[in-house]
Amino acid sequence: MRAHGADACLFFDSGNVRYATGSTLMTVYSMSAFVRCALVPATGRPILFEHPQSIHVSRGVVEDVRPMRAWEWTDDPSAEAALWAREIVQALRELGVTSRRLFVDRLGTPAFLALAREGIEVADSGPVTLDAREVKTPQEIRLMEYNAAIGMKMLAAFEAAMAPGVREQDLLAALTATLLREGGEYLITRACVSGPNTNPWNLEATDRALEPGDLVYVDTDAVGYEGYFIDVSRTFLCGDVKATPAQRAAYRAAYDWLTRATELLEPGITLADLASKMPRLPDKYLPLRYETMAHCAGLADEGPSIGYPQDPQPNGNRRLREGMIVCLEVYAGETGGRDGVKLEDQILVTAEGARVMVPYPFCEALL
Repeated sequence: MRAHGADACLFFDSGNVRYATGSTLMTVYSMSAFVRCALVPATGRPILFEHPQSIHVSRGVVEDVRPMRAWEWTDDPSAEAALWAREIVQALRELGVTSRRLFVDRLGTPAFLALAREGIEVADSGPVTLDAREVKTPQEIRLMEYNAAIGMKMLAAFEAAMAPGVREQDLLAALTATLLREGGEYLITRACVSGPNTNPWNLEATDRALEPGDLVYVDTDAVGYEGYFIDVSRTFLCGDVKATPAQRAAYRAAYDWLTRATELLEPGITLADLASKMPRLPDKYLPLRYETMAHCAGLADEGPSIGYPQDPQPNGNRRLREGMIVCLEVYAGETGGRDGVKLEDQILVTAEGARVMVPYPFCEALL
């Protein structure tokens, strides 16, 4: 915060609130509603404005918890937001913050206007949180390792449930049930598809029943224990049948790309240099390539990300650093084709190189 000139940050994003305070409640609900926020000074303890009926829970974690005055779903959101804004300004005074510039991650229109009327200039907290969350602490790495074990169980349950006649939704249920039983929280997508639903890649689970010879892929996209992310993709072959040449070619291309890319993850290299050294997908798969080659993970899908060499590099000057968690992702599918392959590994960058955190086996039938 000091490096970015931020005397105070105001967080509504659930990951940022959790990172700054250790507290989380009604996470999915609070993603779409402004019901709790954290005011975090560069020096001193944060103030958590909490859903009034949940204050007793958060006081077990956070020292200063106050009732949140929510403005949504009221007859006069502008008036309620004005009262909320005054409470924020008063809290800034208590924290000794004299700057009229407040760094915010997201904000509804009534609150944005109310802060402006109080003379508060809103700035983007994104660069602050990106820098703060980029390198994981030893405690975070322990949590990621704990959740990696959950990821292994999720993928095993998914593969065990796979059979002709099973619906995509049934596989999604097996994945979710394992996550919840192991202490995880929720999935951020429903990326569990089969057969023609694997091409193009960005589809979600339906009631389609699997057929022999289908490719089936899953992206765990899971928020695990204590909120830390489990982000691994695997593609399988359904049934005791032989893969087609096109299926094998796509799988081999994705597997080889992922294997070679993993070997390049060493501390110190800039993301632009890394992008330029990454293996190239065969031309026939490039039109439907995944949106990035890599992104980071922690309390969510996180930045920085790495684009394909022919795409913009928004974080080219950043460097890989020891303690970063990098998710390498690759999709191989031809335009107009029936099948597509999605593979992804979640990797810890160490001084000795890359360490795959969820080493779930690849599909031998496709290799």
